[in-house]
Amino acid sequence: MNRRELLIGAGYGIGALGLASCSAVPNVIQSKQSRYRHYHPVKASMQRVTHSVVGLRPFRPQGYRLEAEQLGNKTVVHNYGHGGGGISLSWGTSIVAAQLASKPLSRDIAVLGSGVMGITTALLLAQQGFSVTIYAEDFPPNTTSDIAAAVWLPSSYFDREIVSDKFLAQDTHIIRGAFSRFLTYINRPKYGVYWHNYHLLLPEVRHFKRPLPGGNDLYPELATSTDDNLFGYTFQSYMKALLIDPMLYLPALLQDAQLAGAQLKQTTFNSRDEVLALKEKVIVNCTGLGAGKLFDDTSMYPIQGQMTHLLPQPEINYSYVVPTSEGYLYMFPRKGSIVLGGTAVKHAYGTAPDEKLTRDLVTGHANLATKLHL
Repeated sequence: MNRRELLIGAGYGIGALGLASCSAVPNVIQSKQSRYRHYHPVKASMQRVTHSVVGLRPFRPQGYRLEAEQLGNKTVVHNYGHGGGGISLSWGTSIVAAQLASKPLSRDIAVLGSGVMGITTALLLAQQGFSVTIYAEDFPPNTTSDIAAAVWLPSSYFDREIVSDKFLAQDTHIIRGAFSRFLTYINRPKYGVYWHNYHLLLPEVRHFKRPLPGGNDLYPELATSTDDNLFGYTFQSYMKALLIDPMLYLPALLQDAQLAGAQLKQTTFNSRDEVLALKEKVIVNCTGLGAGKLFDDTSMYPIQGQMTHLLPQPEINYSYVVPTSEGYLYMFPRKGSIVLGGTAVKHAYGTAPDEKLTRDLVTGHANLATKLHL
């Protein structure tokens, strides 16, 4: 299997996110001098690499699972399977999950998993006065959510050829609800949520009739151009997009949940019976890939992604996604690092970084940096 398999057709792939109908988005053509004079090149070199990480996205072709079911005397609310869109969708699906969990009117609620879904759901329930315990094997910074690239662009979490119209209709409301809640965290430094300039670059002009996830109005300054584009590419889609730094956001959110009264309990579950043995009558399942084993979800599988972190460059406030012959390259700036990617390998379970892939990523981004002001 190609090490850098590009997610095309899996819902909104990362490469499609910057594209909308050209009839609906005005071209923006300005001089290169005014558009990019404040852009600094990424200093991509092995000497600046701090570490590489590998994450496993929990992908369900039919989309995330968001529903309640009765198992004996327990109400189990499922909130998992968000693929590459977990952090982006977290507020939207967690609000629904919290509503479902509150209906039985049981004071004690268990939340399984301490990734972004588990923490967000626990926070919402604790703020409503429920007695919440988060059960998890690991807590931030040791969760899959901590490894996410985390640009707010809901993507790569369903297969459009399989997903139902009902799911897509609900998903639009989920996306819009998630976006509105993330807006409340901007300019609050401890959460690490901030605007930046996002660029999708393509070697040829593409025309997409479908609006972006949730509606084009969620993407400020959305525009396309076919002239004077970043790195000299033929086609560019540009927007203002939110970046969420998981290394800041998740600990801050977990602290909020604890301040609201949520308790933490380090636990490993090996079977559904162990889950159902919990004292709580209401259980919210936010276990991601773990739900496959615990709740017999055979439709879900991992999509492996590797990212390399460089020393930070505070002067960089732009990101890009560039499809290549082998996949794609992306760069997202954070306060504490420059994040380079990307890969998307289906059905791969390994979490050990590939050193050759790290070198290839660094080289690819270094080559792009040389073209910044061409």
